[in-house]
Amino acid sequence: MAHIVKGEAFCMKLGCGKSWPRDPVLEVECSDCRAPIGAGCRRPSGHSGPFVELHTARDLLADRLGFYGPCPLGLCGVANRPKQTELPLFD
Repeated sequence: MAHIVKGEAFCMKLGCGKSWPRDPVLEVECSDCRAPIGAGCRRPSGHSGPFVELHTARDLLADRLGFYGPCPLGLCGVANRPKQTELPLFD
């Protein structure tokens, strides 16, 4: 499970070296728990803490809006995902 990083964030991919002044997920509001920009996600109970997991939808939104920027290795992010093929519907 991914956690929101407090302070400077670094890519964990070997050889990347990319960093951000603060975790890019903090640049967007969370659509799941409504945590505002700059604040960590909240647990279902409503409280937050130092090791609260981020909601996947928030991470994907930050990526789609460009807050992560391009991956120098061409491996990460929504833009570098393999295209999903549609499965045929049952007849």
